[in-house]
Amino acid sequence: MIGTRIWTIESDGSNPDLASHHSLSQEQHPFMLKDGRLAYSSWQIFGAKPFRYGNGAIGGFDTLQNLFHIYTQSPDGAHNFAFYGQHSGDHFNSSFGEDHDAAHFITQTSDERVWFTDYYRGNNFGLGIIVGVKPEPFGQEGIDAVTAPQFSDMYVPRDVVDMAPWASNDDNVSPPMPAPAFSHPNYIDPLPFSGKLGHASALSNNGLMVVWGKGSCTLYAGAGFIFSALGLPIPPFVDGTGSGTAINMLTSLNLDTPGCDTGLYQASTIPSVHPNDLLQIVDTREWHEIMGRAVVPYVAIHGVAKPAVIPRADTLVSRPELEDGTPFGLLGAASITDRETFPRGGINFIDIHQFNQQGTDTIAYNDDDLCGIRILSVLPNRNRNVFQEIANINGERVSILGEFAVQNRDGNGNIIMDSSGNPDTSFLVRFPANSPYLMQGIDCDGRTLNTDLTWQSLRPGEQKTCGGCHVHSKPSRIDFTQSYAATANYQIPHLGEGTVPFLTGRIGNAVTSRTLPGYGYQVEYVKDIQPIFDNRCVSCHGGATPDAGLALDRPGVDQASMASWWCLVADFKQTCVPPALQHDTGAGPGNLFFGRPQLTKYIRAYNSLGSLLYWKAANQRTDNKTNAQDAVDIDYLIDHPTTITPDELGLLSRWIDTGLAGGPLELLDTQKPTLHITATLNADSVVAFNIGTADIGSGVDVSSLMVCELDSNDTCIVNLAGVADMQGVVHISLSTALTNPNTKIYASIDDLMGNKTEVRRNVAWFLNQAQSDLIFNNGFE
Repeated sequence: MIGTRIWTIESDGSNPDLASHHSLSQEQHPFMLKDGRLAYSSWQIFGAKPFRYGNGAIGGFDTLQNLFHIYTQSPDGAHNFAFYGQHSGDHFNSSFGEDHDAAHFITQTSDERVWFTDYYRGNNFGLGIIVGVKPEPFGQEGIDAVTAPQFSDMYVPRDVVDMAPWASNDDNVSPPMPAPAFSHPNYIDPLPFSGKLGHASALSNNGLMVVWGKGSCTLYAGAGFIFSALGLPIPPFVDGTGSGTAINMLTSLNLDTPGCDTGLYQASTIPSVHPNDLLQIVDTREWHEIMGRAVVPYVAIHGVAKPAVIPRADTLVSRPELEDGTPFGLLGAASITDRETFPRGGINFIDIHQFNQQGTDTIAYNDDDLCGIRILSVLPNRNRNVFQEIANINGERVSILGEFAVQNRDGNGNIIMDSSGNPDTSFLVRFPANSPYLMQGIDCDGRTLNTDLTWQSLRPGEQKTCGGCHVHSKPSRIDFTQSYAATANYQIPHLGEGTVPFLTGRIGNAVTSRTLPGYGYQVEYVKDIQPIFDNRCVSCHGGATPDAGLALDRPGVDQASMASWWCLVADFKQTCVPPALQHDTGAGPGNLFFGRPQLTKYIRAYNSLGSLLYWKAANQRTDNKTNAQDAVDIDYLIDHPTTITPDELGLLSRWIDTGLAGGPLELLDTQKPTLHITATLNADSVVAFNIGTADIGSGVDVSSLMVCELDSNDTCIVNLAGVADMQGVVHISLSTALTNPNTKIYASIDDLMGNKTEVRRNVAWFLNQAQSDLIFNNGFE
């Protein structure tokens, strides 16, 4: 699939600005809510997310096209947040009566309820069911995982309406028409199918318009039941996909009825109890009517003239760490121990939903074990044949921006207590904006205890804070403003500025660390892990007869050669493991197949503390369990002394915890540099530019900066810029002030890999932004 992203733009096409730097797949159907937030469909396919459902196969994955959920963000891209579906669904109905597949096509009615279509992608023409949700309080998503009535209710909003229970979002034909029979004026025979719904749109006075698809409305002809419902014998070739089964099913009905004919209807009652309570607006046999909109003033639907205005993120905070034009943002939390990271049902060796759908705690641990935070930069895929470049379990390249401790202490070494009576584990960290990132909670040795699986990003000048770690079901214990990290005494870590800090342990109350050079550090198999194996392991685990059948000296990533990477990471069928040492998984042929999050006998996804490979290197079991506690998991049976150093052990754990990178081009820098431009004004003229640049990959090519006025042919008149800052702001004073609002400005910067970022603005944009800043700085909204 081609990636799609959200941009902001003027009505005349000027000033395009990417407003979804967090998007690494597809963002679709943006819709402005009354409160000023932008709601949209987000394709969430990073890392473990596709493995929440095995599709009938051990180690299998979900229908990828169904992993669209509703998210919200500010119009400029700040504060993206899950709204619906990120943790729910997976082929089980929630308590309101429906499953969640793919959510698209958003609207909002007068009562502020948000409606969208939920359907099974690929075969069903964008039609399924319509769901209506009352938004949860800001920063909340829905019912917490532990107390949700059932698994499929995790983080589902508390006020949900199934607009028409007679419709279906299954990957199948529409259900039979319920009694009473219904005849449509466009067709001779009564309609045999109830049909499917889609494309909801708000009408005046809390009305709702929908598209009703009359017919089977699918390419899948699992249709034996429709003949049974009509009292007819089931003919051949009316089940499955392909080979003309869908059209054969329809023609075998021998009725004047559509395969799928869409028209626009108004809901006369919600929930609808039968298709006959829909009021026809327009529906012709000759045409498909879809995606209708009411051509009325905004106030007629929403009671106000326009949506609320959410100002740009950089206008909401003024701090010395975020100077005018900064390429950085600030990320913070009031606590990392106020958390909803524990999986529903506990931490089990076999549980496909654990980690993949909800609850990314890697092991059972105490809050005291949470020592720090790791920030990961996620680099986008830019090649259609990316599978030839990378081999990891992320689906994208990942780089460590850095790690920092969060167990805050005073000058005497005493634990600082927050206002809720808990140890203060707040943080505030600065790193480059406009770059996708993830977070991981780590222990003092840098080993992952929980992990983020949703792309996020900061906008330049943004300060994004929250109350806790995935506290999406309730208010957090304290607000960020009440935390130690919000005080002047807190020292803000700076990441992505030339050094990468790693946590290395604890001596007394002091958390130790080391630094590596770079703007980010990618832990990669050939560069980092193979040398450890060569120096510490291959004397036993090499050659033709390696100990325990585990060869750690075979290059590459392919199965054919039984490459060491493949045997460690991808051998979920245990083909590399000698029969006497194979683990009984209870699944697959011979009971040998591992299912996620267990990848192979040796490695658990994103979980060094739970991986046998790490146990062997550390010569101890590290998941806080004993061999006797779990009858089905892998045990640590034999003492295994090694000469591995603490730094090498740290690289091994980070390799596992960040996705097991091993492909031939894992180290390719695909992230464009950050470029942010603001203006200094004097009355109604631009007298200077402030140009912020940073890069989390190869680093900024400081000589490549261009800032220029464009002529009528969009050609640069003269480059006004000198050299850029590697990670900061340069100021360009203009010899002649710019007063014409239509004057076009172009800026660009390259990184050392050759990735280029371009920004196009007109002078009016800078003048208008300054007026907005004045309004919001004076407290008016």
